[in-house]
Amino acid sequence: MPSFAAIKKIVSANVGLVTGALVLTVGFAGTASAQALRTENLSAPTEVLVEGEASNAETVFLLNGLGIIERDLMLGMLFLQDGLTSTVGSHFTHPRKETWPLIKDGLAAAGIADFEGLLVTLEGETDPVAINEAHVAVVAAVIMAESALNASEQDKILAIYEGVRTANDQFNTSGPTEAVKYQEGWASLMIVRGKIDILLKSPDPAVAKAAMEMGKALDDVILALPDPAVTAPVDFDPAPVAEILGRIEGLVGAV
Repeated sequence: MPSFAAIKKIVSANVGLVTGALVLTVGFAGTASAQALRTENLSAPTEVLVEGEASNAETVFLLNGLGIIERDLMLGMLFLQDGLTSTVGSHFTHPRKETWPLIKDGLAAAGIADFEGLLVTLEGETDPVAINEAHVAVVAAVIMAESALNASEQDKILAIYEGVRTANDQFNTSGPTEAVKYQEGWASLMIVRGKIDILLKSPDPAVAKAAMEMGKALDDVILALPDPAVTAPVDFDPAPVAEILGRIEGLVGAV
């Protein structure tokens, strides 16, 4: 699992390709989410129109929840490997305590196997090798759950929008952003960027074009973000993230 600094170098060297692979490499060797977006940022399903047809709001809701779990897993592994200390404790405890209760019923209704036991195992491991093995098992379960939802590409795009919104909600617009929230916002954008690259391979030209535009919009923002390996509040201007959110919202309706 690459460190915070290594990930920054990787993205800088090859923004378009590597961030897509990042979710998979970070996913199977260490991946995913964080704390502050919790309940208030996992919005209840609402009816959204895409090309005049109602999307599956529950699917979008579940994809967003699974993305939050991925974000917590990413930060958990990064903190572990970089030897950093988080003021909120291990990020590995957040999925089961904060996100899982909100999505477990929806996942069960969709016929997706319960993987709470894997989350419990990950929380309880202390040996680095055992942590990595437990982490790989959880990430595999999350990826399988995402696949089993059989989401339409339109709903995947809506979930990407929600992921950027989740990141944007972490950043303070009136002053420095608390370190933990900044790290969560950063990780959310990294997870979303990987999801965008997956859609670049869509056979639907409209979806591929929208993904291309979303990726370009996020690349410059991600590269300009301060290093997330911080312990003090981060002073930066989050306005570009909000601007990107608006651009992605416009692209959603074009698909």
